[in-house]
Amino acid sequence: MKLGKLSHVNLREQWPDEAKDFTPWLASEEGLKLLGEALGMELELEDTEVSVGSYRADIVAKDSLSNEYVVIENQLSSTDHDHIGKLFTYSASFGATTLVWTAQKMREEHRQAIDWFNEITVKDVDFFGIEIELLRIGESALAPNLKIVSKPNEWTRSVRVEKNKITEGGSLKLDYWSSFNEYIQANNVKINQRKPHTGHWYDVAIGKSGIHITITVRFVWGNDIGCELYIGTESAKEIFHGLYNQKEEIESKFGCELDWKELPEGKISRIVLRKKTEPNNKENWNECFEWYANSVEKFRSIIVPLLK
Repeated sequence: MKLGKLSHVNLREQWPDEAKDFTPWLASEEGLKLLGEALGMELELEDTEVSVGSYRADIVAKDSLSNEYVVIENQLSSTDHDHIGKLFTYSASFGATTLVWTAQKMREEHRQAIDWFNEITVKDVDFFGIEIELLRIGESALAPNLKIVSKPNEWTRSVRVEKNKITEGGSLKLDYWSSFNEYIQANNVKINQRKPHTGHWYDVAIGKSGIHITITVRFVWGNDIGCELYIGTESAKEIFHGLYNQKEEIESKFGCELDWKELPEGKISRIVLRKKTEPNNKENWNECFEWYANSVEKFRSIIVPLLK
């Protein structure tokens, strides 16, 4: 079998103008999905060319899982000092928790600056440096590739948190989710890694706005782990009842009963699967992580196809 040759294509061949061509593409559903997969987020566009004083932010988006702002600054060239200053200004204006700088080439001094920022930042603010490239095999269609060259270091983040003297429980959860990310990577689990934090939950996007899978851990009260479908759309109750009408068939495929939480007084509904365990014992963590992977796959294969 003859193998094709991979070649790099000049970005200007596809996007002649940064503002008129590249930014609209990256802000499109296709572009934001590709960027979201790289960042471990589910991005929704807020606006492009957003006025901030006498400047304009290229793209302002939101991570639908955390509802936090993401500010994106683009360059179809090598990075320069002007853009890094603008990015900080835009991010401060929106209170963004994620800064993203995409460029054809990330200069070494700017990569070091991003690394330094991520190391010294105390609050939950992340800075990503991404190189954009266009690839082609032979005469195939062009394929965009986002290559992360600088990102938050999870070990550094855990040290920062310890220095901030978070509670023992918060530190344990941070360690737990960091270990889960390591498990995902080591075992090629098809779950996009998310930023470890001190909460009891970890969200998994399914490509549907307002609906996602959430995995949970309860170290003290409950001593269990969980996996659930979180339905937070305007039609949450309608979706929930549509699934509940198929309860018997769904639970038969799961091989167990689920906890169906309509939550009639609230705006959301949940469908929950739980497992009793001892998450305080780190020797059990790999078993917990394997259960998460299997449970997420069940929700994806059994319930997600039924969503309308």
